[in-house]
Amino acid sequence: MVEHKPKITSAEISMLWSTYIGDTMSICLLKHFLHTCEDEDIKPIIQLALDYSTDHVAQISDLFSKEGIPLPKGFGEQDVNLQARKLFSDVTYQRYLHHMGRTGLNSYSLAKSISARKDVRNLFKRFLNQAETLYDQNTELMQEKGVFIRSPYISYPDKVEFVTDRKFLGGLIGHRRPLLGVEIAHLGVNIEVANVAKTFLLGFSQVAQSKKISDYFKSGYDIGKKMVEDFMIKLKEDDNSYPSTWDSTITNSTDAPFSDKLMLFHTNAQSAIGIGDFGLAIAASLRKDLTVKYEEFILKVGAYAEEGAKILIEHGWFEKPPQSIDRELLRNKKRI
Repeated sequence: MVEHKPKITSAEISMLWSTYIGDTMSICLLKHFLHTCEDEDIKPIIQLALDYSTDHVAQISDLFSKEGIPLPKGFGEQDVNLQARKLFSDVTYQRYLHHMGRTGLNSYSLAKSISARKDVRNLFKRFLNQAETLYDQNTELMQEKGVFIRSPYISYPDKVEFVTDRKFLGGLIGHRRPLLGVEIAHLGVNIEVANVAKTFLLGFSQVAQSKKISDYFKSGYDIGKKMVEDFMIKLKEDDNSYPSTWDSTITNSTDAPFSDKLMLFHTNAQSAIGIGDFGLAIAASLRKDLTVKYEEFILKVGAYAEEGAKILIEHGWFEKPPQSIDRELLRNKKRI
C-alpha cells in the first residue's frame, strides 16, 4: 500500500515558521542570560530552555529541508553580545522563563490541535512536552526561592447557586457584583505579564542604540504601567489580594546585550501575546466594565504593535511570513 504524504498545510507551515523565528530569538536571549546568571540553581533551568530552543531549530530545519522550504533568517550571533554587562536580575530570568513557559504551553497545544500531518503533530507534541517540563521545573524552583507569584486567593464556595438577575452582568457605572474567581485569575495573570513586560521594556529603552527605538520602548513601558494600575484598581475595588507589583531589578548598564532588531521583534511578539491574553480574558469575564477595559487595551497594544512593525519595516528587519499567492498581482503582470 502506497503511503499518502500530503504537503504541509498553511496552518502547519505558519506555526513551524513562527516557532523557528521565535526560537532563534530565544537562543540569543538565553545565551546572554546563561552567561550573566550568578545563581547556580537557576543556571540549569536556563540551560534546559536553551537546549529545547536549539532542538526546536534543528527539528524544524530538518523538516523544512525535506519539504524544500527555505529557512527563515531569524536571529543569530550578530544579534547578541555575550560580552555586554548584565542588564536584568536572576529573578527576572526566572519570571521571564515562567511567562514564556506558560506561552509555550498555550501555543504548542494550539499548533498541535490545528495540525493534520502525523509527523508535524508529533513534533508539536514533543515541543509541548518540553514546555511542560520546563514550566514545572522552573515553577518548583521559583516556589523554593520564594519568588513565585500566585494568583489572588478567594474564599471557598460553600453551596451551589444559580444566577437569577441580569444585573449579574453588571454595567459601566453604579454598583457591580463582586468579581468571579475566573475574572480575578485573568486580572492577576495580566498584571504579572504586564510587570514582566515593563521590566524588559525599561531595560531595552536603556540600552537601545537608536533614540527612536529607545523612545518606543519607553512608550510601551508607560502603557504597561497604566495597564497594571487599571487592573489593580479592579482588584482593590473588591478588597481582593493582588500579585506583586515590583519591577525586577535592572542594572545601570548601557551596554546592549541584544540588537535593536531583536529587541523590537521581541517587543512585538510580547504585544501579540498580550492581545491574545486579553482576548481570553474577555471570553471568561462576564462583567461589562472588565470587557470594556480589556477592549481598550487591545486597541492600545494593537496600535503600539503596529508602530513597532513600521519601525521594523523602515529598517528592513521585518521578515515576511509565509503567505498565499497574490493572484491579482499575477493577473496584472505585463505579458509579451
